[in-house]
Amino acid sequence: MTPAHPRISQSRRHPVYAGGRPHRGGSLSRMSHAVEKTSSSLLRRLRNPEDQASWGEFVALYEPLLVRYICKKGLEEHDARDVVQNIFISLLRKLPSFELDRGKGRFRTWLWQVTHNAVVDWARSRKRTKAIEEKLREGWKEGNEEPDSEWDTELQKRILEYAMQKVKERTNPPTWACFEEHLLKGRAGSEVGAELGLPANTVYVYAARVMARVREQCEAYLEDVGNE
Repeated sequence: MTPAHPRISQSRRHPVYAGGRPHRGGSLSRMSHAVEKTSSSLLRRLRNPEDQASWGEFVALYEPLLVRYICKKGLEEHDARDVVQNIFISLLRKLPSFELDRGKGRFRTWLWQVTHNAVVDWARSRKRTKAIEEKLREGWKEGNEEPDSEWDTELQKRILEYAMQKVKERTNPPTWACFEEHLLKGRAGSEVGAELGLPANTVYVYAARVMARVREQCEAYLEDVGNE
């Protein structure tokens, strides 16, 4: 059986996972408040240059995305990591005073533009622009101002990965196992419950609770980058 991975889907107001939004009351509401400060306030927190924890969260979220995306555009991994290092040096200077006009753009677009410019600068500094442009896809050529669909795909994929990682860190192993085995791997609740010593209904409840927390975490990050 193919694993049933959660998907991010989009509505006009809120990005949600396939399967609908959770009920906003009761235990799910309490869990939503229990989720740690997420990306909806991450950019604001990065205005404080002394906030190392927020900077670490930002790097942990976006570094794998940037490396993976740049590699897919044609650079070798060691070159991509050099570019990403330059990107973070630039962001370290810019983010403390960063102000985004939502009416003119989104953070996801701004970050893509910073990434695009960093690749162009890297190529120029090595006098390899022509060779790099032959290797890279059309979306990397100068003049483009909007990210391609692959950027959005990789961004959403990384946000889902990171959201699940963060929720797993805050969830006890049996509860996470209910989510992973039942919802991600598609196993029957009764089968999972038998292994964990839990009734099937408890497996369903625990899996739904974890799913709600993953959803809340993803929604916060997606709202921050401007996926509306």
